[in-house]
Amino acid sequence: MDAESKLLVSHIVGPRTEKLSRELWEDFVVRTEGVLPELITTDEYAPYRGAILNAYGTRVEYPSTGQPGRPRNPRLEPPAGLVYAMVHKTREKGKVVDVSIRQVFGTQMQLDRALERSTVSSHVNTTFVERFNGTARQHNSRKARKVYSFSKEFKYHVAMSWFAAAYYNFCRPHLGLREKDEGRWSKRTPAMASGISDHVWSLDTFMRYPLTHKSFALRPEH
Repeated sequence: MDAESKLLVSHIVGPRTEKLSRELWEDFVVRTEGVLPELITTDEYAPYRGAILNAYGTRVEYPSTGQPGRPRNPRLEPPAGLVYAMVHKTREKGKVVDVSIRQVFGTQMQLDRALERSTVSSHVNTTFVERFNGTARQHNSRKARKVYSFSKEFKYHVAMSWFAAAYYNFCRPHLGLREKDEGRWSKRTPAMASGISDHVWSLDTFMRYPLTHKSFALRPEH
């Protein structure tokens, strides 16, 4: 998720596993054409580090030394512009008692500069994606906890999750994105804030819009 435009860039439905974490970041890289985000922040789920490094890292091969023994295995190196920090929460009796930041990739100077340029936050956090998760549960009852509207089949859960994600990006104005123009507030969606749309889509327009990306449209989970 892009914190400034609130755009949900990539979306993978399923349990949080190392495999799906890698799929998520691979999908994100494709959708953003490989451009490095200015700053990446996540919670402390361990597989994210490897998934991000796998998505953006450069393979480094070690030359033969001519010495006996097994040569060093190649490894992935993060690019110089990759800045990534984790939010670590310490809990006692189910309550958060301390929050700290763990820098994973990049330098402290790079992190400070990224935060200085941010228009929405001055510190590392996961607030925006956590707020989206709350919105997703509020508008998609299949994701609510302890309700009878849970999905009976996974394929319908996936379909509804994608429907809700697209609706969020294109049809639902975000209060934090509105702009004042000649004394009046104009509504904006995440798609408008990110520059990929110039108007709020109606539900009718949304439902009639064709999927033109064949490789995407033909994937059974979509």
